[in-house]
Amino acid sequence: MTGARPSVTWSLAQWLAWLEAGPRGGIELGLERVARVAQRLALAPRPTVTVAGTNGKGSCAQVASDLGQACGKRTGLYTSPHLLHFGERIRIDGVPVSDAQLVMAFQAVERARQDEHLTYFEFTTLAALWVFETEAVELRVLEVGLGGRLDAVNVVDADVAVITSIGLDHMAELGDTIDAIAPEKAGVARAGRPAIMAMAEPPRALRATLERIGADIRHPDLRVTPQALELAGWPQPLARLRGCSDALQRNAIGALLALQALGIEQSILVRHWPTVAESFQLPGRQQRRGDLLLDVAHNQEAAEELVCALQASKLAPCFLVLGMLDGKPVEAVARTLAPACRGFICVDLDSPRAIPASRLAERLRLAGVAVSGVAATVEKGVKQARAQSTPGSTIVVTGSFFTVAGALRDA
Repeated sequence: MTGARPSVTWSLAQWLAWLEAGPRGGIELGLERVARVAQRLALAPRPTVTVAGTNGKGSCAQVASDLGQACGKRTGLYTSPHLLHFGERIRIDGVPVSDAQLVMAFQAVERARQDEHLTYFEFTTLAALWVFETEAVELRVLEVGLGGRLDAVNVVDADVAVITSIGLDHMAELGDTIDAIAPEKAGVARAGRPAIMAMAEPPRALRATLERIGADIRHPDLRVTPQALELAGWPQPLARLRGCSDALQRNAIGALLALQALGIEQSILVRHWPTVAESFQLPGRQQRRGDLLLDVAHNQEAAEELVCALQASKLAPCFLVLGMLDGKPVEAVARTLAPACRGFICVDLDSPRAIPASRLAERLRLAGVAVSGVAATVEKGVKQARAQSTPGSTIVVTGSFFTVAGALRDA
């Protein structure tokens, strides 16, 4: 790391500004540096579920956390990125940690870091693990940030790995085919420990890699119906998660089976499942806010899920406010969303990685997709969409966590 050393008087905002500056904000895959710092932090082993995949990681991790809490386990949940406040990434029993706790965690990691270079994600992952250590959680649920094998989260040996659906994303770092990406996701599994493939049809490369690792491979025998989830070996059908797609139901069952693999009795899980299923919600995933539908979809598979939801709820066609980051499959996302869309409003985002709205609009037009407007902010984009919509219409805000965050702040 470069730059001045942090001060003991720094606020959370100062810490985050320091972490986001310069090369610390980049991607640097590898575990050696993180492992050395983790060893200095003296983190004790704790029951851990690690969730990897392209889509559905966040929902799977959230269900595992909710269900763990319902079963009486003091649960620590680590996810990324956040929408409005960094504390959303690190939660104890569903409650984001305080600014003071985050500052103490950052101070602890900085002391242990010595002269090691750590990226933003590596530093904050270690901070989350330190919080879980000091809070003496009984269950850790960790969502992988990028890939799996070389992601900072993989410094922890997971007791159970859950792998959700795999698609084409982060191709510059992970590869440009499913056969290349799947082994990276499988890297969170450990020999002799359960690895749950929470998807309908696992890629051959995923299963082959898990076999090479020597993991205890599990693929749920699950029938998803419009009324319930029928899981082989369970005494009764399980309730569907309210308002969620079939793919997300499979993610949720992956979380359920992960907790069973950790030793929670089936009868206890069955007792608490209905409450978790009924109350489940994940900010930024098909989230309603007045006339807005907010969804962080930023790859083709997630866009397909969003279109299915819009068509099933008879909300399509509608106007879409779209903002995306550089490196994302813009054309594939836009073509996927186009059948559900009356027009796109392209917006600038509050991120140095954002594609300028004018350039985004140009790429959509070149891809044969209609663009109805360009705006300097998400708020202005929503206003444009409202002006072009009929009263009572739903407006979709999508393309990135930054796009959804802009709507939550301003629109």
